[in-house]
Amino acid sequence: MNVEGGYLATSRYVEDTYSPGHASVWGSWYCTATRSWGFACCRALSRDAAPCCHVLRQPASGAASASDAGANKLKGDKIPTTTTFDPAVWRDRSAFETPEGFLAWCVRHLVQSWQAWLTDGSLETWARSAGSGHSSAAAFLSSKCAAEASQCVEDFCRKIAERRLSAELVRKLEEMCISISRREYTHAYKVYMDVTIGSKKWQSNLPCMVNFSASRQDTEVQWTPDSGANPVDEAGVRTHIVLLRRLTSVAQALLPNGDPSKNCG
Repeated sequence: MNVEGGYLATSRYVEDTYSPGHASVWGSWYCTATRSWGFACCRALSRDAAPCCHVLRQPASGAASASDAGANKLKGDKIPTTTTFDPAVWRDRSAFETPEGFLAWCVRHLVQSWQAWLTDGSLETWARSAGSGHSSAAAFLSSKCAAEASQCVEDFCRKIAERRLSAELVRKLEEMCISISRREYTHAYKVYMDVTIGSKKWQSNLPCMVNFSASRQDTEVQWTPDSGANPVDEAGVRTHIVLLRRLTSVAQALLPNGDPSKNCG
């Protein structure tokens, strides 16, 4: 709009500027579940969201040209053009250059799916039919639980961006997320148990006591004093991985596998 002495800005934010660590601009994706704008690359809703990918180079200040946009995009990243959120649509692992970027996108997708199903009534419908008597139905229907999960996911993504997780732990969680995307929930749960309790294949420490709580979907482990810390605890992400297990359960409730053997009981 032309005003005396110049032009009136169309937005209070600088447009077409890529934030470090993101392959798309903030405002390139709209979440219909929360009615909020965010990044198309990772579907984070906060402008200060943790990076979801490596930065190829810092974007110049001010508006970016088309060539700048291409330079700042993650190599090989396929940015979706639609702004409609569909929980059933997962981005393929090949769309991400790093496993950390894929992992961050997955946990955000899962928690946003939970919020979307609460908003459109899908979870309530499930609770009245297939979910009748499910031990976690009350938690699944809780908007407060979903909101707390969203905050926990953002904290998890910050830890991922800070490279708190070992490469092997990231690989395990990547495998778990790929299984969830394929609705192979039994295998996802197996990976979860390997991560939280441990196995000789990827860590030498063995638990001396294990207590699994079905109601909390939590796994408590006490380690022998001289065995060292569990890799999950060293990264400070046990709570976050337990949350990933709950997000998996929510996903299975609404998007079960047609093959019962691939669903967790």
